[in-house]
Amino acid sequence: MRIFTKKFILAALVIGLVCGAGTGCALVSVNAEKDRAQVLATINGTDIHKDLYDNAMAYTNIYYSANNKDLPTGSDLKTLKKNLYDSIIQNQVLAAKAKKDGVTVDEASAKAEGKTSYDSVKKEAAKKYDSILSDNFTNDKLFAAYMQDNAVTSAYADKALTARQDAIKKDTKLYLDESIGKINDTDLTHGEYSYYYVGQELTNYMSTGSALATDASTLKKTNDTIFNDIGLNRQLIKYCDDNKITISDSAISTAQQTLQYTTSMFFQDDSSLTSYLSSYNMDATQYKNYQKQEAKANAAKTAIQDKLTSDIQVKDSDIASYYNKHKQNYDTSTVSACHILTSDETLANEIYSKAKDCKSKDDFQKVMDEYKSNSSVTEAKDLGAFTYSQMTETFSKAAFALDKNSVSKPVKTDYGYHVIFVYDKKTGTVSSAQDNKDSITTAVKEEKGSEAYTKLENSLKNGIKIKVDSDIKSATEEYVDQLKTELNVTTHENVI
Repeated sequence: MRIFTKKFILAALVIGLVCGAGTGCALVSVNAEKDRAQVLATINGTDIHKDLYDNAMAYTNIYYSANNKDLPTGSDLKTLKKNLYDSIIQNQVLAAKAKKDGVTVDEASAKAEGKTSYDSVKKEAAKKYDSILSDNFTNDKLFAAYMQDNAVTSAYADKALTARQDAIKKDTKLYLDESIGKINDTDLTHGEYSYYYVGQELTNYMSTGSALATDASTLKKTNDTIFNDIGLNRQLIKYCDDNKITISDSAISTAQQTLQYTTSMFFQDDSSLTSYLSSYNMDATQYKNYQKQEAKANAAKTAIQDKLTSDIQVKDSDIASYYNKHKQNYDTSTVSACHILTSDETLANEIYSKAKDCKSKDDFQKVMDEYKSNSSVTEAKDLGAFTYSQMTETFSKAAFALDKNSVSKPVKTDYGYHVIFVYDKKTGTVSSAQDNKDSITTAVKEEKGSEAYTKLENSLKNGIKIKVDSDIKSATEEYVDQLKTELNVTTHENVI
């Protein structure tokens, strides 16, 4: 999803989207004057010539040269050239709209800013400056004029975009409430899509520390996740409606508090959240309205799970089967053990080789002391006495199988690799299935209820219908498309 704010207009032509477009034109003999005269587009009867593109391309080369970066090649180069072209047209269309509406800007100040940028860019290019301009069919006089004129154009475009964003704030139907397709035969709006996109973005920040990638492959994967999440959430709510399962207001409120907790990890207050959401043409209040709908779906899921679980009829045979499968959980026998835990399997094997002959707790303590300060060791401690059910299945199975004063080979669990030393074992009692009938009944209900929910969810997922265009446009892109009609814009992308 490309999110264009009002700052994008100038940034795209100065640093962002234009970066990486090279021409390789030194290998071709071209009449520079004729090249510059080609028409990029016509806006309200006024031709926009290719000299604008040539100078923007020159800036691109200067930027790359100054930052010691290589220009892309092949399809990447073609993509960036198109992005540059689109940026130029977007800037020109928005500026034309501002002028048509009688908007004024301080052109003298804008030109002064352009002149300052020109001086800085020329200095950065140093000895490569003239050759870069020549390779892009321009010269110093034309480039200087471009930097100033583009600053003025961007100032007008910025005014038009600001006016549009203000209009959207006053009337959400201009963008947030606009349909971009259907999921389960119900409209999907820009606002709902953007809300879920933000959720994916924050999740990615938590897992990787960075924003979502915007390449086509990643965007498709992100959108597929979003569309299916929205589809399932709608199915869950509908299932509750169809089956008269109540979704209480308190349950929705609790679910929303859970969602809001994640949001609060990134934003201290509504003001900072609104600032972040401005690029999505949304504020904190609107965001929380969409959040409440997701919370309703989460509450629906819980309500369905509870209903399925409560409907489970537990037979005596179910209790017996569960008891026999988990009999060790009702055994009060204990093992007392120490362990050394590491995520490094090689290190775990090294630790075992040193600990395997330990015959006392003191012997193993010496090994723990040796490795406890190792950065790859998560834990080296005495765990004390524990029953079978108090530890993870794999760990308990290994520990209870050991003789007193013996060491295990590395045992792998979800936490890493454990080297275990058992220094005591006590035999307890095993309570009967009848003694634990209530807790077993609850456990069986939860187990079978979870299985029933998984089956239902898979069925609901299979019923999701998605009819959404993969090319979801930002508010700016959509506005520019509207303006192209209003301003009778014709484009000639082939000239680049």
